Amino acid sequence: MDGTTSLRVEDIVRNKNLKETHLHDILEASAIINSKLDLNHVLKQVIVHATRLTNSVAASIILKCDSSDDLVIRYATGPASNAISNVRFPTDKGIAGFCINTGQIVVVFDAKKNPHHFADIDKLSGFNTESVLCVPLCVKGKTIGCVQLLNKCDSTSFNNEDIAVATIMSNFAAVSVSNAKSYDNLQRTNFALKSQLFTTDMVTGKNSKMKKILQSINKLKDTKSNVLILGESGTGKGVIARAIHRQSSRKDNPFVTVNCSVLSPTLLESELFGHEKGAFTGADKLKVGRFEIADSGTVFLDEIGEIDKSIQTKLLRILQEKVFERVGSTKTLTTDIRIIAATNSDLEKAVEQNLFRRDLYYRLKVIVFQLPPLRERREDIPAFAQFFLERYCKELSKSARTFDKNCMSALVSYDYPGNIRELENIVERAVVLAEGDVIHISDLPDEIQYRKKAVFDRKIEAPEKTKSIYEMEKDAIYKTMLECSWNQSMAARLLGLSRDKLRYRIKKYKIEKPAED
Repeated sequence: MDGTTSLRVEDIVRNKNLKETHLHDILEASAIINSKLDLNHVLKQVIVHATRLTNSVAASIILKCDSSDDLVIRYATGPASNAISNVRFPTDKGIAGFCINTGQIVVVFDAKKNPHHFADIDKLSGFNTESVLCVPLCVKGKTIGCVQLLNKCDSTSFNNEDIAVATIMSNFAAVSVSNAKSYDNLQRTNFALKSQLFTTDMVTGKNSKMKKILQSINKLKDTKSNVLILGESGTGKGVIARAIHRQSSRKDNPFVTVNCSVLSPTLLESELFGHEKGAFTGADKLKVGRFEIADSGTVFLDEIGEIDKSIQTKLLRILQEKVFERVGSTKTLTTDIRIIAATNSDLEKAVEQNLFRRDLYYRLKVIVFQLPPLRERREDIPAFAQFFLERYCKELSKSARTFDKNCMSALVSYDYPGNIRELENIVERAVVLAEGDVIHISDLPDEIQYRKKAVFDRKIEAPEKTKSIYEMEKDAIYKTMLECSWNQSMAARLLGLSRDKLRYRIKKYKIEKPAED
């Protein structure tokens, strides 16, 4: 016999003598537990007080994962707490799993003889589990986790007094954990909405390539696969990312966007993973990172090709193991996120040049969408133009309602180096300048107004070799560096880049200072 006893929570709560045990201590602990709505505070206080009031060697609070069938050790105390914090295991494993599945209090006097004992956790932590008291956390008849106490400090077995204390406190704790999780979800969703406001409308258009992409998005709603969106700047990669999120099972959870190209590696690391107070100069308070905010939701990493290799390594770990540490912390945190990445860079070339990790590239390249530039979907320009016209007429309280024939013909003929974003800016400008209900060609920028005339006036010449975007950027950086006598600060200001971004591109394109004569 392993000396296991299973009790129903109702039986313990009805026992008046046991309810009065340690009543003052329990009420004091309850007040501390409920003093804040922060989930981490609640978890910590539940375990600290449960350990103290039952004179236990170690304890942990184990919760059901929101988006999977696993259990996760969310907070632990004792000699092996660092080793087991945030460890996940199946719901059918361990005494904790048995407690959560049955909703019963479980007391085990000899863990090694118990058929439910999950010895792998002991192997991982190096802790020798002898006796166990496991109490379910229940909210509205639903078990959301359990409090697990291990080994008495005086080597005795857990008794009725311990059971009563743990049970009454777990009832307080269950409500506190539920409220804290609801508050945490509300805070994360609120942050995501504030940081990423966008319209729910989207122009689908007639282009066959885009129709195929949109049809594929509808097939992704039940998958957790990562997505990589490729395309020139302004082609709508962010809109597609949001559409994927809205079609998924994560649609009620945060959608968090991070533009990887505008932050230095140090700032980007803090933005993604968060940091502890005092982690570096200026870190005067704890910062929760985007991966933590987006738990159970989606993170959209725009311009992922600009991420420094030091951060690529940490990002790969998030993709593989769903774990990370804040900057300045050794505590491992878990997060359940789907990553959608986008870039206008040639990642395959970056991999060949050792600027982007090959293993990360293939982790991201599960489902790939290549968005066509606007010049390859001219049939959609009228729909986009009308969409932006209606939006800005409403925003700016203008009366324009349509484009005249010559104006629309000029819009359709233009090549749009800036793609949809450039078209949007052109239409906004036209709405501001228009004097009546109709937008005329005279309301458009000069380069569009006179484009047709320029086409007919142009002499036919032998075509020059077309340069890629990357060659053009490399040439621009090299010429600017020469003009600035290789002063990176001056060149960065002229190019509109930070010094870190300029250094990254110099390394990326292998730009070297010419030898002096």
